[in-house]
Amino acid sequence: MNLAIIQEYLRSNRIDGWLLYDFRGSNPIALHLAGLQTSGSRRWFLWIPAHGDPVWLIHAIERGTFVNVRQELRGEMRIYVGWRQLEEMLPALTRGAARIAMEYSPENAIPYVSYVDAGMLELVRRTTAAEVVSSADLVQLTQAVLDAAQIASHRRAAAHCLAAKDAAFAYVAERLRSGAALNEYEVQQMVASHLTRAGLFFDHDAIVAVNANAALPHYAPSAGAHSPILPGDMLLIDLWGKEQNTPLDCYADITWVAYCGSQPPAIVQEIFATAAAGRDAAVAFVNERMAAGHTVYGYEVDDVCRGVIARTGYGDAFIHRTGHSLGVTTHFNGVNIDNLETRDRRSLMPGVMFTIEPGIYLPDFVFDPNLGRSGLGLRTEINCLVHADHVEVTTLPLQTEVIALL
Repeated sequence: MNLAIIQEYLRSNRIDGWLLYDFRGSNPIALHLAGLQTSGSRRWFLWIPAHGDPVWLIHAIERGTFVNVRQELRGEMRIYVGWRQLEEMLPALTRGAARIAMEYSPENAIPYVSYVDAGMLELVRRTTAAEVVSSADLVQLTQAVLDAAQIASHRRAAAHCLAAKDAAFAYVAERLRSGAALNEYEVQQMVASHLTRAGLFFDHDAIVAVNANAALPHYAPSAGAHSPILPGDMLLIDLWGKEQNTPLDCYADITWVAYCGSQPPAIVQEIFATAAAGRDAAVAFVNERMAAGHTVYGYEVDDVCRGVIARTGYGDAFIHRTGHSLGVTTHFNGVNIDNLETRDRRSLMPGVMFTIEPGIYLPDFVFDPNLGRSGLGLRTEINCLVHADHVEVTTLPLQTEVIALL
């Protein structure tokens, strides 16, 4: 966290300050920014003005809770006791500000930052007479912009994930050639073992899915529920992991698809090419806009990718956002590439990472009439790092066609 960067953002966006509020851990963003592990039992506020020093408003019995706040944010501690005093002190805390940022998103458009309840918004608006605006990009600036060590950890994780993907496909090919029985769960556990040996952590096991199972984007096999992998099947593997050297190490997250045979059906290659075209159009759009000096927003990138797929007639089969924020967690607090599930108006800031992962899901589609194979889910997923004037794909090589395993 860098106070000077926060205040520069506030000034450049004509916001008078950032009002952080928490009650019993209801706002994890406020806790993280303050450097607190616990929140105490009473309401507290931290005012970060565009100019000047931070100021706190805390309850009289909670003085000990705020002894070890983040060094940069140490400032005057103002004390209240009752609710009447709190309401009287809020306007003085915000120093007559006209525009205040809080963890709020108009109409819940970005739910990942909507931690301030409606009643508190009413109180702040009434007592300060200020306009409350969303802190969404401030949250991204303070939590999702990665440093050099974090980016390096991501690159190492990406190399391990790509190697695990290659090993998994080689394992499937070997078992198919030998005629040995094979199933999704076995491959999932093989991926888990590979990542664990590489020293990576993953919050849950990989997605390994064939045919109609792959048409369920969040399908995952288990010991008790899985499908066999047979010659002529389509196979999707989505895996992720991060190092465990520090709590700030960052994930990689990739998806590839393969055909359990020598020649993927032409229609499968055609549908995959559509998803890949959407992926590549999204990256090209970001690079063109950034090279021209324009700010790029998450919803715009989703529109470009989704538009490519819609024009081929598969728009209704692309049922999730184009991508999600990536960092310390697999779904982090930065911009999502989304104008479907939410309208993400956050900007692509240098230092943030996200995925681009268009998918086409056709649960009843017969892709190989000769074998009677039906149900198809194709997804291609890459990771992207934003630089000052371009976006870098960190999980090269790109998958350009469905891999034939035999």
